[in-house]
Amino acid sequence: MKLTLPAHNIFYTLNLHRQHADTINMKRALLLFGVALCFFPIFAADQTAEEQLFAYNNTVLEIYHVGAPYEINNFVVFTAPATARFTGIAFDFEGYKTIHPFSIRTLYDMDGKPTESLMFYILSRPAHTHTISYRLVIDGLWTTDPANPDTYFDEETGILLSRFTFNTYTPLAAASQSHVTAQTNGNAVRFVYRGASGQKIYLAGSFTNWDPWIYELTETTRGFYEIHVPLAPGTYYYTFYSGMNTLLDATNSNRAYTKDGRTASVITVK
Repeated sequence: MKLTLPAHNIFYTLNLHRQHADTINMKRALLLFGVALCFFPIFAADQTAEEQLFAYNNTVLEIYHVGAPYEINNFVVFTAPATARFTGIAFDFEGYKTIHPFSIRTLYDMDGKPTESLMFYILSRPAHTHTISYRLVIDGLWTTDPANPDTYFDEETGILLSRFTFNTYTPLAAASQSHVTAQTNGNAVRFVYRGASGQKIYLAGSFTNWDPWIYELTETTRGFYEIHVPLAPGTYYYTFYSGMNTLLDATNSNRAYTKDGRTASVITVK
């Protein structure tokens, strides 16, 4: 015997399926939003959202290896090998109650093939802070930072901690406002790169026919590299290099795509 449901029952059943699907989709969206918030760092309140995101993205683009934590763009960058299933970090100013998960960064060669992966966490510098103590959580085990030689025994808690000390007693952004790429007196340009200390940083651009070996920057203070280059009036495209890695100028927000498909920083000499 063939049963036929009334039309209103069919529509009611279909509507229930739609409501169920909408509920599932909403839950998935909320879950993804919550995950995104977990991985997104807390920024300084005196910056706009656009400025915060721009500085954060520039900082991520300049992470190329695992090493000791360092200051850049008013952030502290922590890194770890991408060998563990989970790596997190907890700080003293939060009472070690919050574990912030690391994110993964994959590096690619010129052909677009992945060459290396590493983990990182970027912390916006807390106000009026000169040192930070922290611990890592690697696959469920608390540990000091293997990449940071500065560890100490905290007698109050009875545990070993890693420590990071800032170069200045004031926030890096305020202390480094003069450390930016800009035209100096005359037609010279002072190019400034900010990054980890102890690197070999080179400058290349339209004024060198993109030869990356002509100009090597000098590390004038820890994490700040500079070079003065005389340039005639005009608009120039440039990037920094660390080995074969291209580094955009984090101190200069002017960017452009060149005719040969490069993403480069731009400066105009008047």
